[in-house]
Amino acid sequence: MSKKIVFLNDEFLAYDKAFIHIEDRGFQLADGVYEVILYQNNKLVDFDEHIERLFRSAKEINLKINKSKIEFKEIFLKLFAENNLDSGYIYLQVTRGKHPRIQTQPKDYNPTINAIANPLKIIDQKDLENGFKAITHDDIRWKRCNIKSIALLPSTLLKEKAENENAIEAILTRDGFVTEGSFCNVFIVNDKKQLITRPADNYILEGITRNRVIDLAKKNNIEVIEKKFTKEELLKAKEVFLTSSTLKIRPISKIDDNVISNGKAGEIAQKLIELYNNYCY
Repeated sequence: MSKKIVFLNDEFLAYDKAFIHIEDRGFQLADGVYEVILYQNNKLVDFDEHIERLFRSAKEINLKINKSKIEFKEIFLKLFAENNLDSGYIYLQVTRGKHPRIQTQPKDYNPTINAIANPLKIIDQKDLENGFKAITHDDIRWKRCNIKSIALLPSTLLKEKAENENAIEAILTRDGFVTEGSFCNVFIVNDKKQLITRPADNYILEGITRNRVIDLAKKNNIEVIEKKFTKEELLKAKEVFLTSSTLKIRPISKIDDNVISNGKAGEIAQKLIELYNNYCY
């Protein structure tokens, strides 16, 4: 029996004993939403913001969640305790539950709620200083990326393409402008040392880490501009970095065959990494 403990529908179960019904709508129709929450030094980072976004996403697809914010917090903290983790991340998923397959939304249902605590991959400091590679690609996803939906096939295809090209992410463009990464938000720094990221609209997920980075930057006298920017601006930027709950802040030093600036993590990215790490702890 696996020693890993997960949460499924009001039970804490061994990982290899947790099963979901064959007609669960998440399994058959990707009818659900999810969240990923960072856990550092026995602290759920930006927990309130993540749970509020979960309920917003659920509301967008008419999904009722029968758990409160307090209940979710208790579940997550117990999961980390049961798995002897003082750092890592929670993957939380809520679907519309099991129901005979219909193409519309059932009126009566019990949501399936599952959560799992995982350790976070440790990134070497030297790798952070050197930066990482990304690729660019047309944004092939749907037009409601502001919903944190479990319908992630387009994103996984893009992520797979990036990894096949020895890159960590695909930076996406739509109508001539950068949207986001397949699983993250994108920031650039221009030659005026202004931090630029796309405004939150239906073509990006308004990342919790994105918002925290913006807040930390403003509090530390880094000018932030939320505006659309082009692929050309991306490639000519002085700095590029990505943000998400699991990436945290990940500097990009090469995009496709283009070296960004001097091919190293930039001054602003490194400063924000320090600020964000201090915030998490």
